[in-house]
Amino acid sequence: MRLGNAPNFTLSGRLIRWLASLSLAVLGCLCLGVFFSVKANLENQQSLRLQKLSDAVQHLIAETPVHQQSGSLEHDLEDLLKINRDLHLRLLNQQGKAVFISSPVAWPSKARTHALTFPEKTIQANYSLAELALDTSPDDAILDRLAAILWGAALIGSAAITMGGYLIVYFGLAPVRTLAEQTRNLAISSLDKRLETGRIPAELKILVDQFNGMLDRLEKAYQQLEGFNADVAHELRTPLANIIASSELALRSNEPKEHLRDYIGSNLEEMRRLSGIVSDMLFLSQADRGAQARRKPIQSLAQLCGEVVDYYEAVLLDADLSWKITGDASGLFDTALLRRVLSNLLNNATRYAYQGSRIEIRIARGPNGQVSIAVANRGQTIPPENLQQIFDRFFRVDPSRNDGSQNHGLGLAIVSAIARMHNGEPFANSANGETEIGVRLAS
Repeated sequence: MRLGNAPNFTLSGRLIRWLASLSLAVLGCLCLGVFFSVKANLENQQSLRLQKLSDAVQHLIAETPVHQQSGSLEHDLEDLLKINRDLHLRLLNQQGKAVFISSPVAWPSKARTHALTFPEKTIQANYSLAELALDTSPDDAILDRLAAILWGAALIGSAAITMGGYLIVYFGLAPVRTLAEQTRNLAISSLDKRLETGRIPAELKILVDQFNGMLDRLEKAYQQLEGFNADVAHELRTPLANIIASSELALRSNEPKEHLRDYIGSNLEEMRRLSGIVSDMLFLSQADRGAQARRKPIQSLAQLCGEVVDYYEAVLLDADLSWKITGDASGLFDTALLRRVLSNLLNNATRYAYQGSRIEIRIARGPNGQVSIAVANRGQTIPPENLQQIFDRFFRVDPSRNDGSQNHGLGLAIVSAIARMHNGEPFANSANGETEIGVRLAS
């Protein structure tokens, strides 16, 4: 089933339906409780009245000497029933025939009955059984009226509660509608705007703060994306312009074919530079999508660093730089990625180190099993405002990009990506003429 086919439920509609159902259920239960309580009370009173009449009849029957005269018992019973007109009595003989009925015409159709059997020694005037009846029609009418009143009260009360609840929910959700209107007014061209939190309830303030935080991150990401697009265009424009210019010169030139090799070689160099930029951007894209390092046991990080330094030995000697490796550690790491980290860090340190100074590779084991690998060099101190930006893509401390032909500004961004692929983080410190850049990796 597709989500698009699901009915649209509103929060206010759900609250009103639940409130209406709850109020009707509660009031209905209360009304049922009142109804059955009154009914039980009436039935109890009916039983008491029948019991009193039964005791009175038994008392009259028990006065055998007084009722020797024929008809005296019926007369006393009629006097007894005149006081309680809703009580009725019928006397039966031993054959089950009625020989006395207090109300032969108005014997109740709805009544509670009670049978009274006379003992043999007290049977008088051939009476063996007495049937007592209490007319319950007045009580039934009272219960019917009470049921109608209670159900009407339950329905009216539930409707009133529902209407009141609707108003409460409507005005209570006014801040939500205000937030919806504010979010509706947000656009890509107004990412600097934020939701107002001045008159927002405390329950919604947490959500608004989280949403504003998301807007902050979105604005930052959008700005980075815009800057990234501009940097990509700038980095690709120069080699493409060189290729185009070189190709046009080759086509217009009347020089011998041997000179075409120079143009082709120049173009090839620029295309390799483009290929390097594209490859680095593809690697960063894979890292952003959550690619993880392929870990293998490494017994000595110092030995791995030594192998990378040996590869850079000619470059270091040409720059009149010495090197030193301090510390060692082991763990599970991606060897190829670590070589790339060290290569980028050494390349960066070589480019900015003072001539005749020493580059130091520092390996240390930190807390929680982390391992730090850093490259330190003596050189110009990086300003604090630029220190945290050095891991951004295409960022250069020198805004003039004078070294653009050798460096396209993705080296330290790749170092940061590899650190994340090892569940770690990059770090940088620069003070008193020493700059240290490295990564902390989970081993």
